[in-house]
Amino acid sequence: MKPQLFIMILLIICISCGTRNKPVSDAQKEKIKGEVKEVVNSIFKNSEEANFNNIIESYFDSTDYVCTYNGNSFGYKQAMAVNKSYFNSLINQKCTILEEKYAILDNSTVVYTANTKWLTNFKDGHSVLQDPRAIQYIFKKTDDEWRIINVVLSGPEKIVKYKEQSKDLNQVDLWKKFSGTWKGEIARDTFIVYEEKPYGTGMENKIKIITKDKILQEGIGLFGYDIESDKIIEATLLNGSDIICNAFWFTSENTCEGIPFKDIPNPETADLKWKIEFKSPDMWVVETIKDNKTIEVDTLYRVKK
Repeated sequence: MKPQLFIMILLIICISCGTRNKPVSDAQKEKIKGEVKEVVNSIFKNSEEANFNNIIESYFDSTDYVCTYNGNSFGYKQAMAVNKSYFNSLINQKCTILEEKYAILDNSTVVYTANTKWLTNFKDGHSVLQDPRAIQYIFKKTDDEWRIINVVLSGPEKIVKYKEQSKDLNQVDLWKKFSGTWKGEIARDTFIVYEEKPYGTGMENKIKIITKDKILQEGIGLFGYDIESDKIIEATLLNGSDIICNAFWFTSENTCEGIPFKDIPNPETADLKWKIEFKSPDMWVVETIKDNKTIEVDTLYRVKK
């Protein structure tokens, strides 16, 4: 390479680097802050309205994108898939911004931080309060648009009763629908039998799995109402098994949902779920869902005495 050409290339690189690292004036900072603030306001507004399709435009589709939520990190595609599922489960959200800051690092990089409070209302009837919730967005300017390339979200979560429900469902009264003896075929010539008796704010339950009059397994369960989560909590012991703990709640007069107890803080992320529907006072259907796929559907009928 000719010395003159080499010197010219170095000069171009130096000029380029100098331009990129050139200090941003106060006037430029205010302009950049205004542009980014407009994007932030749009994100929060669409988040409150559970409008994921509008939010996704603010994120940078890049292999460099990282989202970290309470210690768990996701790339762009995974984060968008999780967010889409999450927003589909929402009615709405309410965000309260307690404090926010904009750090303009250069002409194309801004760090936004905020201390916030969020109340999230879900379609299944429960609500989650996150107070405080810390937010950090790193914005990069690409194609003359400010987009997020890095997200950090963290904060404790607490289940609260959804105060804006159109129906005030009394979980204790509705759970009485299960009172009685129920029998359903779960495999060929194999049946499950529930004997449900009212006890306190819930039910006392005896379970048997039988085939050709032979008992394969039996156990005892207790269901009771938890006022803090507004759910019915189950504790069941089957012979030869560890204790089973689940949570259930009616979403309408005749429909009920359930998840493992461990997933109460985030019901929408539970990998195992149950959906129950009373087709009549003497028949209900339970759908078992694992990893968003139906793996079993059982029908139980009231045993007439």
